[in-house]
Amino acid sequence: MTTKKSTASHDGRALVKFLLENRMMMSWVSILMIIYAVWATIEVLTNASGATWWPPNTGIPASDLYKNPDAVQNINNGWIIGLGAVFGTVGSMIQYFYRAAPYVDASMQATAALIISAVKEDEIQESAEKLAKEIVAQEKEEAEHEAEVEAEAEAAVEAEAEAEAEAEAEPAEGEEEHDESAEPSEEEGQRQKF
Repeated sequence: MTTKKSTASHDGRALVKFLLENRMMMSWVSILMIIYAVWATIEVLTNASGATWWPPNTGIPASDLYKNPDAVQNINNGWIIGLGAVFGTVGSMIQYFYRAAPYVDASMQATAALIISAVKEDEIQESAEKLAKEIVAQEKEEAEHEAEVEAEAEAAVEAEAEAEAEAEAEPAEGEEEHDESAEPSEEEGQRQKF
């Protein structure tokens, strides 16, 4: 099933490639198709009205078919009508595509440029958002690191304060011991006075 699709798309590409590579020839062929379609239209109208004064006569005289000598109309040939319709349609389409191709190309290029710029804007937006997230994450990490450093500094200050407090508390205890030993000496001094 995929092979049928691929061959059909390949055939379509080949036709487009042929039409694009042979623009001048196809332009002249399409003009001839349009001329034939115009001639076929005139021929059909003249056959219907009975004006058969110029060759070639493509219609069948109605007097021969219906045995009526008063019938002046000709019956139109189906091949002339069909080919005129097909050639007129195809020729007009080719002329339209070739005449409109520069505008279509410019429009397609402009559309492609808009799409590319939109994609680039999206990429820029995404990269900006990513960069912003990275910056926020980095600032958060720095804030956490600073908080840890401050906590460590506070812990160090508290440890130093505790160490100083302990150091002050030890001599104070020694002083108390010294004072206690001094008190008996005062009492002894008082005893000696008496």
